[in-house]
Amino acid sequence: MRRNGLKKALRTAALAAGKTVLRPREAPLPPAGEVRKILIIKLWAIGEYLMATPAFVAIRNLFPAAHITLLTGVTAAPLTVAAPFFDRVWAVPERTFVKRRLGKMGRLRRHIAKEGFDVVATFHLAWEFTLFSALTGIPHRVGIDRDGDGFAHTVKVPRVPRRHQVEEYFDLARACGAPGKPGPMVIVPGEEAKREAAHLLAEPALRGRSLLVVAPGGGVNPKTRMEAKRWPAAYYVELINILKRSFDVALVGGPSDVELNAAVAAATGVPDVTGKTSLPALYLLLKRATAFVGNDSAPMHVAAAAGAPTITFFGPTDAKLNGPWRTPSLILSYETDCRPCYRDGYFPACDDRRCLASVTPDEAASRVNDFLDSLRARC
Repeated sequence: MRRNGLKKALRTAALAAGKTVLRPREAPLPPAGEVRKILIIKLWAIGEYLMATPAFVAIRNLFPAAHITLLTGVTAAPLTVAAPFFDRVWAVPERTFVKRRLGKMGRLRRHIAKEGFDVVATFHLAWEFTLFSALTGIPHRVGIDRDGDGFAHTVKVPRVPRRHQVEEYFDLARACGAPGKPGPMVIVPGEEAKREAAHLLAEPALRGRSLLVVAPGGGVNPKTRMEAKRWPAAYYVELINILKRSFDVALVGGPSDVELNAAVAAATGVPDVTGKTSLPALYLLLKRATAFVGNDSAPMHVAAAAGAPTITFFGPTDAKLNGPWRTPSLILSYETDCRPCYRDGYFPACDDRRCLASVTPDEAASRVNDFLDSLRARC
């Protein structure tokens, strides 16, 4: 609680100082034909990057002749290798911003300032990114204004509460002049990912019956750890042991899930490719899958981008805000008077995970089978 109080005090002081020193003035963007160079800032989580891709596509279409650079983190960078909406990608260690390493941030700011960007679009709500974009000297700065956090943007996008993250990010594209509504999330796999996926899909264990891709982990990204979003691992063991009677099952996840998934694999005997696939190759695996089963996590968003039906356990977080986008989905949760409790990066202290643990493996298996049967009936 004391730490949160200090952060709020720092934010209040920073906003007051920024408004006084920078004296930002709102101004419209120049016509699209006059914009030569654009910088997009989007770090942190893989899921957040994917939910921003419809906006990236719209900005690319709006400024077809502009040179667009993405500043992102090393975690999401593999998804950008073949992305057609960027001309250049700068990948930096996320800890530069998470730990506020001022020396490295200063050098990065000076490097950006020399580039002569006309416009910067900041896909972050926090005041730190607003200040950073202003200090680069880029004249036109587009960003969301959450309770004053966007104090230095020259184009302030009002935050509309209770909307899906994709819609919120797309508001930035609308503020630049993009028409229409957000499309699907986009991953473009390169040739190396295609070869990797082909090798993986040639495995006998993945070539038989309908394939379910299961991710028991997740909830860990460079900024925060949110294991509270996970359905219990022991429940996953029971669920997989039921589902494997009718389906092939493969476990997936990121580097932080290796130990957890190895234990689940040992208890169920299903193949485990955790940490053995790149994100674009995981996307291709999920395009082959009958469905994805897992927690609110990066693999869930990769599955949605692949168009795979998703079965997701939601507890502290709200599927209406960051659930699977534009794909058939089943949300598994237990409604309590306290969920969802996650707010702007924080979970309240909680020693009762009823919202997840009250969903039993037998109930989950029954609902998974009913959901998949309903999808078959539509075909």
